[in-house]
Amino acid sequence: MAMSVAVLVSTQFLAACAASPAPAPAPAPSLTQEQQDDAAFHDVVKRYAELDANALTEDDLAALLTGNVLESEKSGLHDAREKGQRTDGEETVSGFQVTDRGLDPQGAQYMTAQVCLDVSGTRIIDSTGKDVTPERAPRLSLQAKAIKSEDDRWRISDIVRNDSVHACG
Repeated sequence: MAMSVAVLVSTQFLAACAASPAPAPAPAPSLTQEQQDDAAFHDVVKRYAELDANALTEDDLAALLTGNVLESEKSGLHDAREKGQRTDGEETVSGFQVTDRGLDPQGAQYMTAQVCLDVSGTRIIDSTGKDVTPERAPRLSLQAKAIKSEDDRWRISDIVRNDSVHACG
């Protein structure tokens, strides 16, 4: 009994002498709504560029695109499949920068961004295995517009080439 009391007392004594726990780190400042929207737009652009063109579905496109760009991409997907074309390689996105935001004439929130799309690692291969990649610049300076859809998700509504902004440096 004396031994257990001594162990109990020494354990309590040691616990009292133990260093107090380190203070919890200060919480990281939360992002503003504007920063969250910028990050969501950037994520949509990256996910769009990373889509596997060979396994792509219209639903994959509809999750990221809307309006004319969605219809154009669906048409391009249909044409490529009809011709038996496939894409080898991956596109990469860099230089993303939101340059404008506001409400469009229909009252939808929008953002416009400049982005560099590197297509140098991609090739278009026809049904016979021949490389039919059109002549093009290896890096494309683009302007993309996204709108906030009714489901509160950002979707790309327009993409145009815009070399005057030099998004690729």
